[in-house]
Amino acid sequence: MSILRNVNSPKDIKLLDIPQLEQLAAEIRELILSVVLEKGGHLSSNLGVVELIIALHYVFDFDSDRLILDVGHQCYAHKILTGRKDDFLTLRTKDGISGFPKSEESVYDAANTGHSSTSISLACGLLRADIGDEKEIVTLIGDGAMTGGLVYEALNDASTLHKKFIAIINNNDMSISVNVGGIAEYLRDLDSIRKPFSEYGISYFGSVDGHNLSDLISMFARAKSAEKSIIINVHTIKGKGYAEAEAHPDKYHSYNPSARQGKTFSSVMGNKLAALAKADKDIFAITAAMADGTGLDAVKAAAPGQFADVGIAEQHALCMASGMAMGGKKPYFAVYSSFLQRAYDQVIHDMCLNDCDVTLCIDRAGFVSGDGETHQGLYDISFLRSIPNMTVFAPKDYRELEDALDFSVEYTHPLAIRYPKYDLTRQYDTHAPVKLGKWEVVRDCGGEVVILACGALMNDIAMKLAKALGNIDVINARFVKPLDTDMLRAIADRKIMTMEDNVLAGGFGSAVLEYYNFVDLHPRIKIKAVDDITMTHASLGELLEMSGFGLEQLTSEIKQLIDEIR
Repeated sequence: MSILRNVNSPKDIKLLDIPQLEQLAAEIRELILSVVLEKGGHLSSNLGVVELIIALHYVFDFDSDRLILDVGHQCYAHKILTGRKDDFLTLRTKDGISGFPKSEESVYDAANTGHSSTSISLACGLLRADIGDEKEIVTLIGDGAMTGGLVYEALNDASTLHKKFIAIINNNDMSISVNVGGIAEYLRDLDSIRKPFSEYGISYFGSVDGHNLSDLISMFARAKSAEKSIIINVHTIKGKGYAEAEAHPDKYHSYNPSARQGKTFSSVMGNKLAALAKADKDIFAITAAMADGTGLDAVKAAAPGQFADVGIAEQHALCMASGMAMGGKKPYFAVYSSFLQRAYDQVIHDMCLNDCDVTLCIDRAGFVSGDGETHQGLYDISFLRSIPNMTVFAPKDYRELEDALDFSVEYTHPLAIRYPKYDLTRQYDTHAPVKLGKWEVVRDCGGEVVILACGALMNDIAMKLAKALGNIDVINARFVKPLDTDMLRAIADRKIMTMEDNVLAGGFGSAVLEYYNFVDLHPRIKIKAVDDITMTHASLGELLEMSGFGLEQLTSEIKQLIDEIR
C-alpha cells in the first residue's frame, strides 16, 4: 500500500514509524526519478537528500518555522511533502511548479533561492528581524556551497547575534563535480569527529548518516530542543538510490533527456580554448565549480597544468584572474551569465580599472529555459557595457565563437564573449574576419528595414523574419562595445530595429540610441529587448513569446515600421 498517496502535507508524516518513513523515502525517490528522467531537472542532488528532507519535516513545523534551502536545487522532496505532490508532473514548465524554492508557491518556501551560499546570510536577516524568537530557523547548505565566501561572512556575523539558528551541512563531497580545495578537505576531516565541539563560536555536531532516518530524527530533535545555535554535519550520497546517478553524479546533476548530442556553444568554446592552451602556455582556464557545464573539462583534459577549479567562488576566480594577468599570464574565466553577477565588483575594480588582459567566456547569456528567474542571463550586456576598458562580443554561430577566441589571443584588454544556451540551427555561408568594433552584414537586399541583431539567437530570429517578409536587411551586431559607428552612420537614413536577449534598460539598443543622440542623428528606431519583466520557468519558445520575441508579434512590429515609411 502506498504511503505517499496519503501524504498531502508534512503533518501527515508525523505519526509514521521508521519503516513507514523508509517506505515513503523510496516512493518519493521513485516519483522524482520518473518525472525527472522524462522531463529533466536536477536529479542527483535531489535523490541525495530525500531522507534528510523527510526527517526535517518530521521534527520541525515549517508552516511556522523557517527552512532555507541553499541554492534550492535540492527542493524536490520538500515540494512533494508540502502539498505539491500532484503538481510535480508540471515541474519546471510554464504555469507549473518551479525547480527551485518559490515563496509565491507555498508558505513552506521561506525564500526564493537559486544561487549558492546565501542561506546563512538570509538566516541572519531573519534573526535580526526577530523571526527566530518564537520559531526555529533552519538552513540546509551543501558542502559545495561552503566554498562560497558569503558563507564565512555570514558565520562571522552569526556568532555575534546570540540568537539561535540551525545550520545543516549536506556533505556529499560534491558541488556539481567533485569538490576541490582546503574546505573540502576540512569537511572530510570533520566527518571523523563524533563528539560536539565549537566552530565559529557555534556548537558543532557530526557526522550523521544522511540516509539513516532514525539518526537524523534524533539529531534534529536534539537541535530543536537546544537553546543555542548548532551546525550539524550530515553525510549523504549524491544520486542515492539510482545507480547511474551515484556513479555519475555530475552527469545527472542537471539532467536533460532531450539534450542534443554534438556541438553546443559550451563544447565549442571548451575545445577551441583547449587547442589554444596547448599552443600557448600562458593561456590559463578558470572555472568556479562548473568545468563540465562550461566546456572547460576539455581544457582540464588537454592541458591540466593550465586549468583551475576554485570552487563556488566567482569573486575569487575573477580577482585571481586579474592577478594572473598582472603577472603576465592570459586567463580565461568561463562562467554562466547569472553567476557572473556575483563577481561584479571584481569586474570593475580588479579586471577593468586595472585594464587586465582577462577574457570572460559568458555561457548561458540571454534566455535560459527551465530554471526560472534566478538563472536568466538577461543582464550582462547592461552591467558590462558601462564599465571602462571593457569590450563585449556576441558571436552569431559556433564558427564566429572560435574566431572570437582567436581574436582574444592577440587582444590585451578586458574582453567578454557572451553566447547562449541554445541549440544552433542556422548555418552561415560567410564569416567576416573579427576586427575590433566591426559588424557584419549577413543579409543585404536593400530592404526597407535594417535589423541590428545581437548574438546567435537574435540573428537566427532576424533571418527568419527576413525570409518571411522579404524586404529586411540583417546586420550581425556582434560587437556590443565598441559599436560599429561607421555602420551606424551608413544606415542612419533607414528604419532600424535592434534585437537583443537582454533587458531593455542600458542594453544594446540603449547604446545605439545614445550614439545617435551624441552625433545628433535621429533615425526611426524600434528597440526589442526584455522590458522590465521577470522571466519564469518555461521553454525557450514560451520565454520568447512572453517577452515579445514571438515571430507573429515581431512580424507585426516590422510591418508597422514599413507602413510608416510608406
